[in-house]
Amino acid sequence: MPPFCTILNTEWLADVGSLIAKNRIMKKQVGIWLDFKEATIIKMEGDEPGIATLNSEIEDFRPKGGARSKSPWGPMDKISESKYLERRKQQEKSYFQKLMTATKDVDELFIFGPAEAKEGLLKAIKARTNFKPIVKGFEAAHSMTINQKIARVKTFFQS
Repeated sequence: MPPFCTILNTEWLADVGSLIAKNRIMKKQVGIWLDFKEATIIKMEGDEPGIATLNSEIEDFRPKGGARSKSPWGPMDKISESKYLERRKQQEKSYFQKLMTATKDVDELFIFGPAEAKEGLLKAIKARTNFKPIVKGFEAAHSMTINQKIARVKTFFQS
């Protein structure tokens, strides 16, 4: 019989099971709830989770219309929306970079929240090839209280 086909005793299997359970607990697991106003970073550390809030600093642009000419039927000054859209895109990129820097030392990542911000973060993570954490979950969630966010992250990583 080859050496890899030996029968394992049950004590050894129990030891392996406890090592796997300890390894699961020792992993650095982080949940991020985010929208375009702020992100809540919840780090699972034993019984008491660590919580940090990061403001996005993304401006809410409302470009106003151009100006009328003094003469009747004269030309109108138009407003360039591309300048505002490009500024917002750069602010979003900076926001996602701050989030990735804050979570660079973790093992597993769970991203959830309303709107499109979570999709932008996921796209930024996929574009960065040397980003260490593995994205374990990605789901839509409505506005939540801090306790609801903590409970959601706990249930996600326990399952």
